[in-house]
Amino acid sequence: MERRNYFLKFSLLLLLAISLGACNLGTAREAAPPTLQALPSATPPPTLGVEISGDPQQPGIIGAQTPIADPSIEINNLLNQVDAERMRAHIAFLQSVHTRHILSSTTEAGYGIGAAERYIAEQFQLISQSSGGNLQQPIEHAFTAYNTASESAINYNVFSVISGTETNAGIYIIGAHYDSVNTNLKDPTAPAPGANDNGSGVAALLEIARILSQRRYRATLIFVAFSGEEHDRQGSKAFVDYLSQGNMLSEVRGMINIDTIGNNDDGKGNIDDTSLRVFSDESNVSKARQMARMAEIVGDIYGLDMRLLVETRRDREGRYGDHFSFNDAGTPAIRFINTMEQWPNGSPNDLIQYIEFDYLERATKSIMMFILTQADGPRLRRCDIVLRDLGNGN
Repeated sequence: MERRNYFLKFSLLLLLAISLGACNLGTAREAAPPTLQALPSATPPPTLGVEISGDPQQPGIIGAQTPIADPSIEINNLLNQVDAERMRAHIAFLQSVHTRHILSSTTEAGYGIGAAERYIAEQFQLISQSSGGNLQQPIEHAFTAYNTASESAINYNVFSVISGTETNAGIYIIGAHYDSVNTNLKDPTAPAPGANDNGSGVAALLEIARILSQRRYRATLIFVAFSGEEHDRQGSKAFVDYLSQGNMLSEVRGMINIDTIGNNDDGKGNIDDTSLRVFSDESNVSKARQMARMAEIVGDIYGLDMRLLVETRRDREGRYGDHFSFNDAGTPAIRFINTMEQWPNGSPNDLIQYIEFDYLERATKSIMMFILTQADGPRLRRCDIVLRDLGNGN
């Protein structure tokens, strides 16, 4: 396909995206939810595929939008920055803490869920410091996590924010859980390396935050690492409540859950290194399913040797993910997950040696491109969209 036709198609894809928002969230550990505050820019950063002319020294004077001759410069620059070795280092550390069980140590250096939480907060802090103020300092949101009715501990969701440039545009949440379990979910001391489930998702989350923090977008982006997913999504449920209390949940246009994206085989000789599954909602006409279809379009048009496959269920049979917490609250949410079911997940054998880093890198690029189309797509006029049943649940 010629470059010109390719980027014409990409521009058409952007015209399908829903543009979002702007808010200013706080810093450090907070007891109360942060308040919304619009942060408009005198001359907002250009969307992919257009260039905004005008004098940035004269607030309010914005010139006409003119086509960029070759938008591939910015797009390829972002994609080429995805670094598998950085993600390898993140996964290696998360595996090294022995277990990330919700009741494991919160204070011991280099051990337990506390060490993982501090590492993630430090990574967000480093990204913030090098972002020129685009990514805010991380916030550690505390909640009580229960192992049993009588066993609990304080855990933290860790998040950081890129505030949007457009007033009242909305929010997208990009999430990945960092807790892990052994086959015995109740044992806080058993080894639970969790390299793929979900060290891979956390590594992608941090890498996407690092790359996208180079500028701001129309939509506000919240990057959040959840604890407590393996114990009935306690962290993401608490985070939904947190947003609701701060009157922010209604501003969230979509949630992207990155969970288990680093392995392309099932341990039985079956390999699929060309696709990711996208779970959303069982309803064919739900906003979550429409969001999943948009992801599929990104995969089809942009390629990256990764097909994004829309599934007709919320998740695998008898399984769940943090996207449930948002869908249940009325916020459209989707989950990205590798196509093959990896046999060591949730066991002492979920090790970094089974991560396919070329696959993880391509998966991360595909997810990042989808986030870009949602966060920075052009404003749209209202139009009627008619859905029809293809006979296969889509």
